[in-house]
Amino acid sequence: MEYLIRKVKDTELDRGFSLIWRTFSEFVSPDYTDEAVDNFKRNIIDNMDYRNFFISGKEVMYGAYSKDELLGVVSVRGSDFISCVFVNKEYHRNGIAKALFSQVISDLKKQEVKSIKLNSTPYAVPFYHSIGFKDLGKQQTYQGILFTPMELRL
Repeated sequence: MEYLIRKVKDTELDRGFSLIWRTFSEFVSPDYTDEAVDNFKRNIIDNMDYRNFFISGKEVMYGAYSKDELLGVVSVRGSDFISCVFVNKEYHRNGIAKALFSQVISDLKKQEVKSIKLNSTPYAVPFYHSIGFKDLGKQQTYQGILFTPMELRL
């Protein structure tokens, strides 16, 4: 499968958030309480202030595209925190998330970033371990959302 990794344009953010919500709903929400799902939807999907972070450049979304189809996204907050990683279910296990991370890591190394952190959902922990992330602590809960804090040294 051929695809292109690039930054998501402001005009494409709705497509990115739609992909995030669909994938979250199917693969992440089954591990979460109703409170956690509601908080994710309110704080990430429906929050215009959060979307404005992308427009202002405080956060950057990378996308994997096949022609005009958005296959997956990775969002970077600041220069060292991954806030969202989601790949359309039809393209899981095709190397898309790995390719997205490869691009993000390449760009961050150019900025002399030494490590990146993220809070992994239970579903994604094995993937992050496979690409070199290490746990920074045990699984935690915040607003009903389960996560394991992780770090990758660059």
